[in-house]
Amino acid sequence: MSARFILFGVVAAVATSSATVGGSVRATSMYPARVAAKGARAEARKRPPPYRYMFRSQSGQAAVASHGWNLLDVSSQQSADGLPARTRGLVWAGGYDGSTCDWEVSDSALRDTIAAMAGDPKVAGFYLSDEPDPHACPTAPDQHRARSQLIHSLDPGKMTVMTMDSNSGQASLDQIPLWVGAADYVGLDPYPCYHGAPCKYAWINAIIEAADRAGLSYWGVVQAFQDSTWRWPTAREERHMLCQWANSREAGYVVFSWAWAGQSLSNRPRLLRVLTRFNQGSAAKCRRHPR
Repeated sequence: MSARFILFGVVAAVATSSATVGGSVRATSMYPARVAAKGARAEARKRPPPYRYMFRSQSGQAAVASHGWNLLDVSSQQSADGLPARTRGLVWAGGYDGSTCDWEVSDSALRDTIAAMAGDPKVAGFYLSDEPDPHACPTAPDQHRARSQLIHSLDPGKMTVMTMDSNSGQASLDQIPLWVGAADYVGLDPYPCYHGAPCKYAWINAIIEAADRAGLSYWGVVQAFQDSTWRWPTAREERHMLCQWANSREAGYVVFSWAWAGQSLSNRPRLLRVLTRFNQGSAAKCRRHPR
């Protein structure tokens, strides 16, 4: 047999070889870079998200930190400076008024606020707004981009975050591309667990897929509350939602919320246990594609 045919046979064998491990067959790829990238993504899914933000945490900052959240909700530099070790604050920047289609805090006032705390290591960044409506206010995405750029110009080390409405069906899917670049991270909050019904996990998948298509940089927001529309998830349901987000391209995740409308996550020990374990790295136990 010629050297050429021997070489061809070696290449073909590498391309089609497999190894049996525990009774299963594992294919060997010819593309080591692709395998390495895939392995890196798989390894990243085993670790907790780098940004773990608790919304409405003001009433229990120390308790929230003890359960593994590292970004906490604050309204001032003083509050951020008083946070527990290994945590930082996201400062509320005033919000966006949908009735006037303008900021509740002017650029000049925000400029003074940020200048006073620029470089503070306990301030992670600024929370710009919660669910602005780009259909009622078409200029909102551009206004958010401008505000995010203003903050970066005043303190380049700080992140900007907002949340978009993710519970309005097609209207939510349609607005996702509008928010690309509007903040460093856009929170996506598809809450799937309604009263009297199983959780609609497919809606989370739809939001994730739309965000990935648009190239949005996002944080997943998981449901941990109850009101007249939504119910408390069970521990099993919470784990499923966490795994959906863990297997997405989220750069961080958010929990709504620690204390809200007379309720507290501290009174839901089984739910809190699931979230705490996730913060500690239990994402490694998530199936690849939970549905």
